[in-house]
Amino acid sequence: MKINSPKIHSAFIIAATVIFFPVAILLILIRFALHSPVNHLRAQDYRVVGHAFMTFYALCVLILILALSSDPTTTVVDLILVAVVMAVILVTPGIVFYVLANARNKKMQLLYTRYKQLTLDDGVQTVSGLAQFTGESSKNVTQDISFMIASGLFRNASLDSAGRITVTRRSSPAASSSSEAAASTERGAAVRTPRAQTVAVICSGCGSSSEVVPGERKECEFCGNMLSV
Repeated sequence: MKINSPKIHSAFIIAATVIFFPVAILLILIRFALHSPVNHLRAQDYRVVGHAFMTFYALCVLILILALSSDPTTTVVDLILVAVVMAVILVTPGIVFYVLANARNKKMQLLYTRYKQLTLDDGVQTVSGLAQFTGESSKNVTQDISFMIASGLFRNASLDSAGRITVTRRSSPAASSSSEAAASTERGAAVRTPRAQTVAVICSGCGSSSEVVPGERKECEFCGNMLSV
């Protein structure tokens, strides 16, 4: 099972909504209970509740239309009135849960960005430190960081049992290529630069031997006497 997959699949809840709505409600409650310690699945939970309300609304309207259409005294106005009443009862809470899902998703994205900023830019590399700065519990921070690492949202990071976050910084391929190119250029320049020919000269002052380029003067390294060829 993927790390972001719900414990009870949304398709089962929608199917239960069509077959017997109370079963769908029970499955939703069980799913919420199972996901209580999992922050990143909360938005999906809210969204599936919205789906359930919308599906049940469509089913109820269809049944009512079929039932009322068989009555010759039923008018189009009656059908519209029934649809509006059912919309107030079922569509409104569905929209509310969609809004909650969207708000929850935005909150988690901002929280993930905040975690990375604190860790990479501000040097906060402990769960307790992140909890202090974000106002989240240490349990939630641990779960969030674990999810970010497992899902690839926080690359090159690891979390140990003591709550310490370690980030391995790796140089980009472009930077490595640039460094290698610069080094290669320097080596090429060194190869292309010819070395001046030197001649061994015996110092008349101390008798030591030194290498001197013809036409240039050089000070003896041992006694300071000027040498030339």
